[in-house]
Amino acid sequence: MEWATLVGTGLGAVMGVAATLVGEQVRWRRTTRDNRLQDRRNMYVDCLVSFRRAHEDMRLAADEEHASPQARAARIRQVYRESGCDEARERLILTASDEVTSAIDASYSSLRQIREIFASGSTVPSPDYQAARQSHREATEAARTVLRRDLSTLDI
Repeated sequence: MEWATLVGTGLGAVMGVAATLVGEQVRWRRTTRDNRLQDRRNMYVDCLVSFRRAHEDMRLAADEEHASPQARAARIRQVYRESGCDEARERLILTASDEVTSAIDASYSSLRQIREIFASGSTVPSPDYQAARQSHREATEAARTVLRRDLSTLDI
């Protein structure tokens, strides 16, 4: 009788510890997945917001009065640098998949094209800018689609 009680108590303790360990493992995996999802979501949003900020700031700079074409180009390049889009892109491409990197790079390249169009003297109503703006819109929308798909793979 004493052995049966002792074995039953020991078996119950082992089962309790095992159940606790399994529960902790499940909780740890869920927390890790949630943290990865949130980190990636923040990185994607930061990148897209910095692209948007660069675009808007370049538009505003293109509409400002400038002493010379060189001063205008310098101002446009300055606001582009200050937007943080280069840094946000670099953070993203270090950890993102090839598909995400390609999509972000397409949007980034189209944004740089807008920068060069403004720096060369084009204005917001110009056909060159309008075409580049449409290209950037399409590249950014394609990037959003890829980013959403990537986030949905983590949200399982």
